Amino acid sequence: MGSTFDGLSLFDSGPHRFSLGRVGRYLRYPFTSGSFASQITVETVRELVIVQRGRLVGATPGAVWAQWDAIRTLAEQPRTGPLVDHDGVVWTGMTMLEVRHADRMDRGRAASMGYEITYIRLV
Repeated sequence: MGSTFDGLSLFDSGPHRFSLGRVGRYLRYPFTSGSFASQITVETVRELVIVQRGRLVGATPGAVWAQWDAIRTLAEQPRTGPLVDHDGVVWTGMTMLEVRHADRMDRGRAASMGYEITYIRLV
C-alpha cells in the first residue's frame, strides 16, 4: 500500500517514513515575573504533529522537479484531509503545514531529492 494525503499519492517514487511529534496535554504552570505573579495555569490539548521524510526519485531531474512542484502546490493551498501511511495507518483531519526540500539534487542511475513535510491536526 502506498501513502497518500487527502487521497493523492505523491510520495511513492522513493522511500519515506513518518514520525509523530509529542502528544498529550500542554501545561503551563503559574509563574512570577518581576512584580507580577500569575495564578493562572493554562492547560490544553497538544496538536498532533506528524513529520514525513523521504526522497523523490525520477528518471531525470525534471521528473523529480515535477513531483516537487505538485507537492509544493498542495502545501500552498489550505488543504485538510486524511494522511495515510504505507502501512495503512490513517490520521484524519491533517493539514499540510510546510514542505522543505534538501539542499541538492542527487544524480546517479536515477535523480533524487530529499524532502520533509510537516502535517498538523489543528484542534
